[in-house]
Amino acid sequence: MTLGRIVPHIRSDSASLEVSRARSRLRGLVPVALAVSCAPITFAQQNSVTLSGSVHDPSGARIPWASVLIINPDQGVTEATTARADGSFRIEGLAPSPLYEVEMVGPIGFLPHRQSVNLTADHHIDIELEVDLIVEAIVVSGTRQTGDPALSKSPRRRVRVGGNFKKAKLVHHVPAIYPAGAEREGIEGTVLLEAVISTDGTVTGLAPINSIVDERLVTAATEAVLQWRYEPARLNGQPFEIGAQISVAFELP
Repeated sequence: MTLGRIVPHIRSDSASLEVSRARSRLRGLVPVALAVSCAPITFAQQNSVTLSGSVHDPSGARIPWASVLIINPDQGVTEATTARADGSFRIEGLAPSPLYEVEMVGPIGFLPHRQSVNLTADHHIDIELEVDLIVEAIVVSGTRQTGDPALSKSPRRRVRVGGNFKKAKLVHHVPAIYPAGAEREGIEGTVLLEAVISTDGTVTGLAPINSIVDERLVTAATEAVLQWRYEPARLNGQPFEIGAQISVAFELP
């Protein structure tokens, strides 16, 4: 059994009606990435191209385990991989196109990065993730001076105050098991799943997003994630159904 390591991640494309309903209620997704390993995609296709690169922080130090999405909005395609411990990544088997976008999400504390990439031929990019800003907000209350007596007699409207949102929290994690056949054959890859975290904390509507990945890895990731349990998201104190994107990466030494 190969144990997993939790690292942050983001984004989603429609995979099921249930996911669409959750997204329409709240646009923000709950991103989760699990590294059973962290890997380049090893599939190769005829007349395909390869994207490789690295990710580093402003000091030049490499950032491990960053999640990488390769998106072609024109074709409705989303593929995924995960940076290795040395911050490098590689994905093969992409259909040539000048219209790709690369989305990278590192650990908490770094801003997500997105850029357009022309992938009509093999391409290498080095990405620097910027450090996120710290935002603090305070409210200073004073005493309102009463002027016109008529204004003070106007009835007060009761307003329902909200905006209090708490993210879902993973409380029970079942690690994925590397499929023996794929392991023997040296197959690696990242499985990108779209799901809904229900109000009781179970994972439903689970469906794969990317296609350049071995089906055995998809099955192993799906079977594990279906057993996960969350403390559900809460909106104004009430359990709230929300869409989620989960990345499970399989890597061999």
